[in-house]
Amino acid sequence: MRPRTTGPRALAALALLPAGLLAAGCGIQSTDVIAVGGPASAQAVPPDAESGGTVLFFAGPDGLMPVLRSVRSGPQLSLLFAGPTKAEAAAGIRTELPPSRGAAKMSLARGMVTVALDQDVAGLTPLAQQQIACTVLQSVAPGTDLKVTITGTDDHSSLSPLACPAG
Repeated sequence: MRPRTTGPRALAALALLPAGLLAAGCGIQSTDVIAVGGPASAQAVPPDAESGGTVLFFAGPDGLMPVLRSVRSGPQLSLLFAGPTKAEAAAGIRTELPPSRGAAKMSLARGMVTVALDQDVAGLTPLAQQQIACTVLQSVAPGTDLKVTITGTDDHSSLSPLACPAG
């Protein structure tokens, strides 16, 4: 009988065997998820908004976004419905509000701010509703638990109670 010889394929397989074993058992063990706290948070409204300027809420790349305008006073809802400036739009800021067809009126009673719009409100998207609620609450009573009701010209349509998720 003649002794068996190892062919080139067998030699290649044997040469790769240690590399395969090394890669498969590199010594890293799996671990469980370790909870270390809640998600990171940041102050949504710039601190200098309190010293001067008007905060409006628009739609940004990641949802609702506060925008500080240098206007010290004025009709916040008129500014909101006018939409972002050209510079703000170039930065990716937009609005979900339709163009305003008339003046908006605000009133405060029993812990509720009522915003009466001179247009239909049933078709406002949730983000458009948040734009109004957050802008109004920031101008009237920032940091409170007040809620907002939005009424319009459509029959028996009101959006209530709305809070500001960013505040």
